[in-house]
Amino acid sequence: MKRSLSDLINNSDTKDLVIKNVDTALIKESPTQARKKFDQTKLEELRDSISKNGILQPLIVQKLENNRYELIAGERRLRASKMLKLESVPCLIKDVSKRDAVVLGIVENIQRSKLSSIEEALAYKNLKENFELSNDEIGFLVGKSRPHISNMLRVSNLSSNAQKALNNEDVSFGQIKPIIVLDHSVQDKILEDIISLNLSSRDVEEKVRQLNSAKADEESIHYKKIIRRFPWNKGFI
Repeated sequence: MKRSLSDLINNSDTKDLVIKNVDTALIKESPTQARKKFDQTKLEELRDSISKNGILQPLIVQKLENNRYELIAGERRLRASKMLKLESVPCLIKDVSKRDAVVLGIVENIQRSKLSSIEEALAYKNLKENFELSNDEIGFLVGKSRPHISNMLRVSNLSSNAQKALNNEDVSFGQIKPIIVLDHSVQDKILEDIISLNLSSRDVEEKVRQLNSAKADEESIHYKKIIRRFPWNKGFI
């Protein structure tokens, strides 16, 4: 069942929920922010919307020492507010675990403005490795199916060059998906062809199929050579 941001806000462990205006200068950006790339045009559109209608949904923050706050969810709203030079923004002050802070940030990003494939993949990898969550648990928390989580986690196994190309939108997830299981050096070689030849996802699938077929033929030839050298040992190989 898909979970909304409000479900997570209402159901995660908390002491007291308080909404108040907080000085923007006192809000520290989240170190676990899943989104690494912010579309300037969309930020300007959000800025104009806030200028006209105000902030319709409070940001979510957690109180730190020295009367400062750490952002949990709402970085796009915070950035747009700073563009408007707003002195304060409405915030829902929430005391949550580190895990729930990461989950809330991911869900907010997914529901409000889609993360890139690599951003989503690395966010799930963070939950899996640092909080020891299973694919089923991650799927339940963020409202995605287990197969979707599994596929996205595989994206984090891409080479650094492939990740960069995907994040920069030089290639699509469909184009890059067939090469995920290959060695990084092979990924990079095929990546060059994808970009230079503008290969479709079907083209890439066929290229990988041919590569695997050639590898299987090579292994078969190698096996036959061994059999010819040691025919008496055939049953043990």
